[in-house]
Order: sequence, then C-alpha cells, then structure tokens
Amino acid sequence: MVVTLKRCARETEDWLRYHPKVRDLLSLCQSWGDWLRTARDPQEVARSIVRRCAAARWARAAAAIHALQQNIHERLAELDQRRLDWTEFAPEIKDGRIPKAAILKPYLGSSEKGVVFISFENQWVKLLRHGDLHDFAARYDLVLAPSGSPHNLTNYVFAAAYPGTLFTLISNGSDVAALPGVSDKFVVVPLFASSWVNPARFTPKPKSERVFDLIMVANFAKFKRHHVLFRALRLMPRAFRILLIGQNQDTRNAASVEEEARWYGVHERFTLRVNQTYAEVTQALCDSRASVILSRREGSCVVVAESMFADAPVAVLENAELGSRAFINEQTGMFVREAELATQLTELIQHADRFAPRQWAEANISCWKSSERLNAILKEHALASGQTWTRDIAPMQWCPDPQPVRVEDRAWLAPERDVIAERFGVTIGPEPE
Repeated sequence: MVVTLKRCARETEDWLRYHPKVRDLLSLCQSWGDWLRTARDPQEVARSIVRRCAAARWARAAAAIHALQQNIHERLAELDQRRLDWTEFAPEIKDGRIPKAAILKPYLGSSEKGVVFISFENQWVKLLRHGDLHDFAARYDLVLAPSGSPHNLTNYVFAAAYPGTLFTLISNGSDVAALPGVSDKFVVVPLFASSWVNPARFTPKPKSERVFDLIMVANFAKFKRHHVLFRALRLMPRAFRILLIGQNQDTRNAASVEEEARWYGVHERFTLRVNQTYAEVTQALCDSRASVILSRREGSCVVVAESMFADAPVAVLENAELGSRAFINEQTGMFVREAELATQLTELIQHADRFAPRQWAEANISCWKSSERLNAILKEHALASGQTWTRDIAPMQWCPDPQPVRVEDRAWLAPERDVIAERFGVTIGPEPE
C-alpha cells in the first residue's frame, strides 16, 4: 500500500507539473506575487525580475509572454547592476575562470575582431564582474549558448549591460521569436548546444554486437522522468538489457532512482552507472541499440545528437519541448506517446537496424557543419559592419565542453588565452592539455 501511494504521488506530481492549466496558474501566481511586493534596492529589483522571468517560463500564450517581457524590461530599467550582489544569483561569479568556453579566433586588429564562445549563463555572467566590457566588445565578437529558456535574470541583465552585438544560439525553436524580445542586441544563430558533436568521438558497433538494447543518459533530476521508463518496463520483454547513466542533480542521486524503480517492481531490470566520463558515455551509446529521452521540457538535450552519432535511434516524447526534437525524423528515431511507450520502445529496439541516424547526423548536424554555419553568420555580420574578415574561426566541438576540434588550432589560439587573462582578468576555456 505504501509503495502504491508513493508511486501515485510521484505520477500525480509529474502530471500537475506539465498540465497546461497548472502552468497558466503558476504563471499568474508568480506575476501576482511580484506585484504585491515593492522593489527598492538592487537585490529586491533583481528578485522581482527573477519572479517575472519564472512567470514568462510558465506562460504559454504569446500575448502573455509578450506582456511579461515588457514588465521585465520595466524592472530592468530600475536595476542598478553596479550595486547588485550577484553572488545571491550566481554564486560562482567571483571565480574568474570560465572553463566551459573556447576562443575560436584571435583578435587580429582594430578592423578584425576575434571570436569567443561561452556556454551557459553561469559562465558568461562572470564577464560582468571581471574586466572592461567595452574593451572586450571592441576586440571580440561574443557567441553565447543559453542553457534553456531565454527568460532568466542573467540573460536580461547581461544583454542590457553588454555594449555590443551578442550572437546567441538557441535551446528551442521557439527561442528564435523570443530572444529579440529579450534584447535587440541579439543576433540569433539557429544552432543548438547539441549542434557541435564530433563524429570522430564515436565508433559505433554493429547492432548485432551491442551489449545493451536501450540506454537512457540523464541526470537524476525529476524533470528527466525516470519513473516513466520504469512504468513502461513493466510491460516490456524481460530479456531487454537496459542501461541508465546519470549523475546527482538537485537533491536526487542514484538511490533516488533505484527507490523509484522498486515502486514499479523493476529495480533488477537495468544496469545503473554513475558519474561516467565523456569517453565512457560515448562508448556506452555506441554499445546500445537505441536511446530514449523522457523529459517534457528542457534545453537542447545534447544526448539526442550524441546518440545519433553512435548510430542509435532515439525515442523522444511527441509533446516534448526540447531543442533536439528538431533532429528526429524517419532516419534518426521516432516520437513516442507515454500511453504506448512500452509498445513503441519495444518496436524501436527490435527494428533499430532500419534507422540510419549517424548517416543523417553527419550530413546535417556535425561540429564541422555547425562551425561552417556559425562562421558564415559571423563573417556576413562583420563585413556588413565595415570590418574585414581574413581568417575563419576554428571549427568547434562540444565534448562535453566547447573546444576547437583540431589540436593545431588549440596551439594557435593558446596565446590569445593569455592575452585575455591579462587584459580582462578571466581565463577562457580549460587549462591547456
């Protein structure tokens, strides 16, 4: 009885989290709650922006989102960013290291800027504390990769403070329309964080030699929805070999996932691996016939693309809001419905040989293709702005952090890292190998 109640509570919580009416109600509650508060000092103003951003993330109607964006900008105009204690919102801001970043082109002179790529808000917000933004913008084109929804404090404040053009990737297709409402400084680059996988990092095995039938690579947060897989496993063949790979997230760990599996009576039906290296994850993907993603809302979800380069077709929920759903087609995988998940996953596993995800991925979304697209956008903008363009960017890969693909490019760009560290007080990218 206790197990049944826990299982029902988990499923009810999950149902409420994504129900359209609940989302609308949560958006309204965030908005109303903010209007009842008076924002005076910078911390209070920033908290108000955080609440309004949360309301925008929950909202579904375009008109409601637009109205909330206007409200956010009203608060933004009241914020004295210079007096804001960022440690409340970005605890790592004091650290001048920006490891999840890459220099793609050095500064070549006043008529030809360099190019710096920085992933995710908790990384690029550090530029607000360290160095001279006007000097940085004069020397480099900055390419950002948002981690999820564009409606967050860092995105709005950073764009308002930055003195130049900002090139930004997207996390979901809807960001193309939403980002200009955040700031008119943004030049939207229609690429995802999942658009930079290097095919050379994956050596797929023949399907007949793969050890696992299905893999799920996902951290242990609730939004990854492991319980949905466990519910389906009860109706799937016991002979299937299932692999879960993940890491701790929020308050949840491997024990949390194993406990959920016991609620469904499938705790002995899978192998669980924790805190794997990138090389271990890529090897596991290449050793699995198919892959599944069960989150309803998140950013681009890089593992979708990684699965494809491992030549493992991917199952994604048909109503999922994640960027990499744009990669799902008849060659790469299938959209599935929760009500038929057991049947559809079984079909995907049994017919994995019929798909050709790697072939499609190499032709469309490899790090080489995406680097060409980014380079074309940067070059076109530079020339239109009266700049020169004599050298292209170094092709970039994401594995699991951004870095130039070619070793010779890393060596060529290394001196620029020292220049930026000395001039702006931040170190871009990990320590050289």
